[in-house]
Amino acid sequence: AADRAAAMLTDAYPAAEADDPLVDAVRILATPEGRLHTAQAVRLTGLPAEELRWLVLAYRHGGTGGVAAAVEAHAAEPDQLASAVREVRKHRALAIGELVAGQGTVSDSGAGVQIRLGPDGRWYPFTSGRDRWWPAPGAAGSPGEAYQAALRARSLRRAGG
Repeated sequence: AADRAAAMLTDAYPAAEADDPLVDAVRILATPEGRLHTAQAVRLTGLPAEELRWLVLAYRHGGTGGVAAAVEAHAAEPDQLASAVREVRKHRALAIGELVAGQGTVSDSGAGVQIRLGPDGRWYPFTSGRDRWWPAPGAAGSPGEAYQAALRARSLRRAGG
C-alpha cells in the first residue's frame, strides 16, 4: 500500500486504480517526506491542503480507521449507540449539557469532545476547536475509554501541551 501511495503521488500510478486514493494519499503525506507531495495530493484528491493535514492528523492518531472515522462516522446499530451513550454517561464527571447521539457519534459539547465509530468497530476520540472536531489519540474498542481519551486530549489542548 505504501508503494502504491508513493507511486500515485509521483504520477506513476493512476489514482483511479488505487483501492482508496484518499487513504493512500494521507498515508504517504504522514511520512517524513510526505509534505513534499502536498500539492500533488491536493490535485489528486481535490481537497484543500488544510483538509489533508487534518486527515494526516487522523491517520497519525488512528491509522486508516481514524481517517475513515474523520471523514464520516460508521453507522451504529441503535442498541450499539444506546450502549455507547450509557457507557459515556458513566465517565462524565461534570455533566454540562446533554449528550447528543448521532449516526455513529456521541458528542458532549459541554466538555468539547466527541467519539465516532470507525469501520473497524473501534471508537475514535475528537476534540472541538476552531469550529471543527479534531482527531485525538486514544481509539478504543470501548466507547468509555475513547471518551476518556478525548477528555485527556481536550485537557492537554487547553493546557497548551
